[in-house]
Amino acid sequence: MPPDLWTCPRCGARLVSRNLSHSCGPHSVEEFLAGAGSEGRSLFEHFVRLVAKCGPYETMPAKTRVAFMAQVRFASVNRVTDEWIDVHFVLPRRLESPRFRRVERLGKLYVHHLRLTGARNFDRELEQWLRASYREYGERRWLRRRPGR
Repeated sequence: MPPDLWTCPRCGARLVSRNLSHSCGPHSVEEFLAGAGSEGRSLFEHFVRLVAKCGPYETMPAKTRVAFMAQVRFASVNRVTDEWIDVHFVLPRRLESPRFRRVERLGKLYVHHLRLTGARNFDRELEQWLRASYREYGERRWLRRRPGR
């Protein structure tokens, strides 16, 4: 774990700066998945397997989502139902695809939102997007770029 992360003394969350807003509390993946049907849980596990292909990560459950963190949180599962899961990933650039439900701009970052409804959604394109999010944002490589490059 990078030495520059601050650890919340109340809940143990590791954050890039002191007292950064977070869902402070004893949250768990099982709590987040409570009430989800077998299909929703299967989609969640499929997403976790794709995240695992990106590299070492930590699962960071909160009250309203389960985030995945390299050095920072780069992707999340935001909602699980019996038929689909809503996810997002962060990049320092905007991607264009009709698959995105929406793309939010937050300062210099873009949050790409998707709804995954079945195994067909877990394709090479999604895997490439997650790998890019892991490298560029999750490992904070975008901060190392020199201006003009």
